[in-house]
Amino acid sequence: MNTFRQDLQAAVDYHGHLCSGQITGTRMARLALQTLGIDDPKNSHELIVYVECDRCLADAIGTVTGCKLGKRSLKSLDYGKSAASFLNLATGEAIRISRKERIEPPGGADLIDFFEGIPDEDLFNVRRIKINYRPEDLPGKPLDSVVCSKCNENVMDGRQVVVNGLAMCKSCAQGAYYDYTD
Repeated sequence: MNTFRQDLQAAVDYHGHLCSGQITGTRMARLALQTLGIDDPKNSHELIVYVECDRCLADAIGTVTGCKLGKRSLKSLDYGKSAASFLNLATGEAIRISRKERIEPPGGADLIDFFEGIPDEDLFNVRRIKINYRPEDLPGKPLDSVVCSKCNENVMDGRQVVVNGLAMCKSCAQGAYYDYTD
């Protein structure tokens, strides 16, 4: 396993700048890996992470754990919280880690030194949880596929919605974040 500073540097390199979110996400991910007994996360296919914000912290967690959206091992849930849940598929054990409060270093303080000096138990709440997931949520090839009856686009892994007996994608059934202009 890398050192904290090695993991942080990899996160900063990926994200593009050093900030408290990068430090918090790196520490959060390292704490989860240690708690769940995962020593080599980048060569493991045993971890799924549910990250609850779309901020700097999410990039750090993905970098440190090796989890990725495209590999279906990183799940993005934009709840606006500095929190993430970590599921060890091999053991079924899961934890949720949330930041206790936003801590700002005093002006002129070195960010890394400041946050390194704070124990995990002062930064985070850690709770054991059970994550409810379906086989369609796991990494791997799609388990099923249907065509939306309205837009004719493919919908994978049970993400369709049935409306009046017709399978539809969520954007056709519930409204999309986009409008076609052509």
